[in-house]
Amino acid sequence: MDGLSSIFHSLSLRARLIFAGGLCGRWVIDHNSERAIWFHLLTKGTGWIHSPVWSEPLQVEAGDLILFLPHAQKHYLSYSASDLEPNAPDATTSHWWQGQSGLVCGLIEPGVSPAPIWQSLPAEIFIPRHQAGSILGQLIELIVAESVSERFGSFSVIERLCDGIFILAVRHCIEHQLVSEGIFTAIGDSRLERALTLLHQEPWHPWTLSELCARVGLSKTALTQKFDRTLKLSPMDYLLHWRMQIAADWLNETSMTIDKVAARCGYDSPSSFSRAFKRCLGIAPGQYRRSRSGTEHPLIPVPD
Repeated sequence: MDGLSSIFHSLSLRARLIFAGGLCGRWVIDHNSERAIWFHLLTKGTGWIHSPVWSEPLQVEAGDLILFLPHAQKHYLSYSASDLEPNAPDATTSHWWQGQSGLVCGLIEPGVSPAPIWQSLPAEIFIPRHQAGSILGQLIELIVAESVSERFGSFSVIERLCDGIFILAVRHCIEHQLVSEGIFTAIGDSRLERALTLLHQEPWHPWTLSELCARVGLSKTALTQKFDRTLKLSPMDYLLHWRMQIAADWLNETSMTIDKVAARCGYDSPSSFSRAFKRCLGIAPGQYRRSRSGTEHPLIPVPD
């Protein structure tokens, strides 16, 4: 398994389709998330993205794909370059063939909270149809075709097709040199990629710096310098952060108490686990759990 695949495998990414169909009237979509990735694929007509990132609203056309990562600034999608009416009475969803515009919208939700990983990617990833390349272009064509057909099971088929969108979007960013630092540049170094693959595949192994260096064939100084230059962390600090990201995911499970999470992470006491968790994520486990409870995303209703 290559380094990029090992990262995505450990994140347990999964697409959740929110809407696939047509839109009529003065529609505005307000989809922002602090944890998940929103993606929007225009399948028909024209739309506009309103974001502080662009000095003027960005026009999107059929076949264009836009992704907003959790660190993106607040944004909107609209039928108009100038008119924003979130509560316009004539904004309605419809079947694809009835809509003035067509959209496929959804969330890509990680099983593990990967905040440091997101930061190395552009907050907004816009891929015009003509820049999608062969593989992503074919995937987009399949999604659009399935959205248009509205056949039995189309919603589920589209949802599973969307699982690959983010991985291919990251590949697009790497190949178009839109990533200049962080973990996705580290995979260009074969020794560093090997070290990251080992840590991601075996996070609960009792790693020592000596063993990790032996496994990748580098001295302690050389591996530490590579981590510090690319990831701004030592190898063992990176491992600790990754373990705490996994622990954060476990804290989202109602059946997992803090004591159970601490034990599963190998800590002798909940207090020592809590200190490590707060040092890495800046918040105590109990506060983190409370902040995640009851969080909902704004949804577009799926047309009947």
